Amino acid sequence: MSICARCQIRHERPCRYTARTREVYRVSIAALKHVAERCGYALAVHGSLKTDIDLLAVPWRESAASAAFLAEELRLTLERIIGRAEIREHERERLPEQKPCGRLAWSFYLQPEGMDGPYVDLSVMPMASAPVPAPAKRRKIR
Repeated sequence: MSICARCQIRHERPCRYTARTREVYRVSIAALKHVAERCGYALAVHGSLKTDIDLLAVPWRESAASAAFLAEELRLTLERIIGRAEIREHERERLPEQKPCGRLAWSFYLQPEGMDGPYVDLSVMPMASAPVPAPAKRRKIR
């Protein structure tokens, strides 16, 4: 989606490779979720799966691996399935990118530089700094 500067209305951005993006998602998501689970994370997809695959990894156990380790394991898994999953040379210095709420983000490109095609945007939520207490039990009112 993009917002028109003149009329401020949201417009769909055209994309020639939506079918390829969804195909990549279909063939890789089970393996990516398996790798994330092994690393102590839950993996969710959000967005339209039009131009990219937006993934959100959430720590699911206290012993979860580091965000950087998870990102590299997911990148390698994509590379094994798709044949290419790279961080562009000009992005190496800035990744991981700091996002709101403490998220760290990476982009993995699935085609050579200069070619249009799907890519993966991964956001990893931070580990909780302290355990969150369980809510108090509520009494039933009769």
